Amino acid sequence: MKGNGVRARAHIPLDGVLGPGQPVPICACGFVAETESVASLTAIERNLLPYWLGRYPGHPLAAEEPGRAAKLVRGYGERGDALARAVFTQQAMALGRLFTIAANFTDPHAYFIGGGVVEAAPEFRDWFLATVAEHTVLRAEQAAVATFELVPDRDMAGARGVAIAALETLLAGSPAAGPVVAG
Repeated sequence: MKGNGVRARAHIPLDGVLGPGQPVPICACGFVAETESVASLTAIERNLLPYWLGRYPGHPLAAEEPGRAAKLVRGYGERGDALARAVFTQQAMALGRLFTIAANFTDPHAYFIGGGVVEAAPEFRDWFLATVAEHTVLRAEQAAVATFELVPDRDMAGARGVAIAALETLLAGSPAAGPVVAG
């Protein structure tokens, strides 16, 4: 998902992710319960924020146009706002579910997150990354070697940026390795 750096079309189990009475999110592409329907800026605007604003009547974001409110919610999250943290907790849980699925068939040692969270305040970034890791279910041997990292400057077509960053990290040990993508 572009919003958090993983352009994903993966359907994820949402039990325990959604709040009581929260509608099952629909992605902009029309798929139901896919990662991007929860963990993207569009998901905040269309699926998450309407639900949480109903739980927090009188919240300042309710007075904003939905697209603007979705862009402002990160600032509230950085300040520890309960509504914003609930939104981002759902996103982190969804990413954790995606990474759990990936771990079962690819067995990666590194899990990368990009997108808007990279630009957030350090405390918020650390909290978000820890929340994703907390909700990623790994076997003991996977957890022993797993690392969760933010990928700055790679918010270009989500998965492509993350893949390039992963490849550059792997090649960094090679003296002949240079940047995979110029500029």
